[in-house]
Amino acid sequence: MEKEFDVYYWNSLKGKLKENYPILTNSDLLWRQGTEEDLLRTIAFKLGKTKRQLQEIIENY
Repeated sequence: MEKEFDVYYWNSLKGKLKENYPILTNSDLLWRQGTEEDLLRTIAFKLGKTKRQLQEIIENY
């Protein structure tokens, strides 16, 4: 991802993800420092997408 992945960026992004993918829960979108890779992997799995596909979705927001 080109943008720096931090809590501020994540807070704006998670609302968009939840709006477009209502299957995602608040716990799926819970961000903790240093867990970006696990977070993306978990979300991608829940959506049935690869991590790369999820990154492309995020880049388009």
